[in-house]
Amino acid sequence: MGAVASATGLSLAALSAVALNDLASRRFVVGATLLVLVVVGRGAANVALDAWSSRRSERVLARERHRVLDVLKVPRLGREAQSDLTWALEQVAGADELARLRASAAVSLLAIVVLYLSAGWLATAITLGLLAVAVPLYQRAGRRSEALAMEYQRRRDQLEARQLEVLRHAPELRGLGALDYGAREIGAYSDREHQAALGAIRVALESSLVTEFLSGVSVGLVAMVVGFALLGGRISLVRALIAVFATAELFGAIRRYGVEFHRRDDASRAARLLTSPVTARDAGQTIFDARDLVTSTNPHPVSLRADHGARVVISGPSGVGKTTLLETLLGWRDALSGVVLRPATGVGVVRANSRLVSGSLRENLTLGQPVDDDAVHGVLRELGLDGERFSDLSRVLLADGRGLSDGERIRVVLARALLQGVATLVIDDVAGLLDETSRQAVRRALERRTTLTIIEASVDRPLLTSPTLHLEMSP
Repeated sequence: MGAVASATGLSLAALSAVALNDLASRRFVVGATLLVLVVVGRGAANVALDAWSSRRSERVLARERHRVLDVLKVPRLGREAQSDLTWALEQVAGADELARLRASAAVSLLAIVVLYLSAGWLATAITLGLLAVAVPLYQRAGRRSEALAMEYQRRRDQLEARQLEVLRHAPELRGLGALDYGAREIGAYSDREHQAALGAIRVALESSLVTEFLSGVSVGLVAMVVGFALLGGRISLVRALIAVFATAELFGAIRRYGVEFHRRDDASRAARLLTSPVTARDAGQTIFDARDLVTSTNPHPVSLRADHGARVVISGPSGVGKTTLLETLLGWRDALSGVVLRPATGVGVVRANSRLVSGSLRENLTLGQPVDDDAVHGVLRELGLDGERFSDLSRVLLADGRGLSDGERIRVVLARALLQGVATLVIDDVAGLLDETSRQAVRRALERRTTLTIIEASVDRPLLTSPTLHLEMSP
């Protein structure tokens, strides 16, 4: 479509030159008819291109929305966790439009041949010289625009993260009388975000001025050359007009692609974001298989293999990188080196900061799945969550777990994972939040599920008492 659009533009430019020549020669009917055909042709071409772009974008969006579901299944830490998936969808949907502009710019180079045949070597040399200057400027403008767009995205992510952090600690800040501190923090991050946005807008305006200036200069110089040639009788009017219009078409196509040049990397980055970060496979009896894995917090390579029903304990002092290792195994963080094969089956994660959803106790435990109430109560009793408070499954819980102790919240999250029928359970140092009675209840519940693969990180008191693999981490 890009090639067709560019060829059509050059053809209509030549037809416009013929029409104007007819009008100058007082062939008004023929000239006016040709001009009408040119206007109708350009309008029809624009409508066709818009319709094609819309259909292509809709098809791409429909396909990529399914990939978003895969991305949302696995949390990602860091910047990707805060990325705007809507932005990613828009960028990927516009990738075909960028390819069209690139093809159009490439085919528009045929205008150089047209220019040489109609106006000679001088006009062609001027155009090639300005083109050699313009292309690097377009690319530089695109790279600067991309860098500032990434900076704006980074500062926006920082602002969002800081807002959530301040809101999460608002009760403590209010108790300390330090709410103004949170407001100043958010204001400072907001100012930095606005500065990045203004910088991106300024660069975009500067780039637009440069590209428009070069385009205007090129057309003006070609018009001057062919004008002198026309006055000297060395060229006809139709050839002069074709030269001017072909130059305008050439720089117009290149300018449109140059302005959007930075979107190429945006589209690639968006495609990576919409790709599920988990590398899952059916590995037979193997659930997790990590080979020479080096994480971002510990330089020592780790290798471990967990089969169906394995019980793995990862221990070590605080700060040694146990949580980072678990998150790398899960695919939430990228490894510095090494390979991880992950399960294609469900994985339940229980951490000290695991959250609930705002809704009933039943909704928190079943997550909308059709689970019998007796089965729900059975798992709750296994974990020591019985009595009047947990007998009513319609009881409303809040996302922050208000009304539950930390130990109760952790056991509700564990019950949710067990009711979902996960094949693997990852436990990140939660035994310290449970009293001895609760720990014993959880241990008995885990021991009954002999086919469940469990990987637990703990400082000194793991829930698993008889691990099949014990990995001791050192700083």
